[in-house]
Amino acid sequence: MSARPDGIAARLARRFADRTIRGELRSGLRRVVGVGGIEDDPAPGRPLVVYANHHVYPDSFLLWLLTTQVWRRPMVVWMEAWDRAPLFGPVGALPFPDDDPKRRLRTIRETARRMAADPTTALYLYPEGTMRIAGDGLGPFRADLPRLARILPDAAWVPVGIATEWWGEARPTAVMAIGDVHDAPDGDERSRLLSALEDAHAARPTDDLPVLFQGTAGADERWDLSRTVPFFERLTFGR
Repeated sequence: MSARPDGIAARLARRFADRTIRGELRSGLRRVVGVGGIEDDPAPGRPLVVYANHHVYPDSFLLWLLTTQVWRRPMVVWMEAWDRAPLFGPVGALPFPDDDPKRRLRTIRETARRMAADPTTALYLYPEGTMRIAGDGLGPFRADLPRLARILPDAAWVPVGIATEWWGEARPTAVMAIGDVHDAPDGDERSRLLSALEDAHAARPTDDLPVLFQGTAGADERWDLSRTVPFFERLTFGR
């Protein structure tokens, strides 16, 4: 059995979801950059559990970009509000509603099945549980990571800090930083993620950082109306 549905309809749906995600990233961001060698696959040949902070809406799109476009892996994400946006199902989003333990169990089993069928599969999750205000920093972890490790014993664990920074341009730059990769949860996951998040916040436009995705330049970069200065001076000063 394949790791995920792969008929014509599934491929077309994936293509549509891919375009939708790329469009959201392109319209909302100036660029996406990486820190700490994040462009290299952290554990080739092994399944991954990527755990990240969730402080802005595009986080899931950024992790999709990292896992599927940079690391070239199929991905899985557990999505509480899956019923509101099921179009992301074909790219790896699985339902994880808070009030339906049967659907959550089905998603957990499907994740384990996909990782067994294709060991390049990457699951990403947010151990804080819900999206927080970015200025409040990293919140307490609500996810039971040791229990998840028992379900996915072969996975490598990868902390990824995500920061959205304004670098003097009309659109923000997203920065993703990778932390220390480890074989299993050991209680230091929050400190690892906090360190990666601090690395992301510390990045500056003068650093030599790999660009993982080019977004759209804002009006501040596109506009040059200097040739119209004489015309607008007359309109402004009346002479």
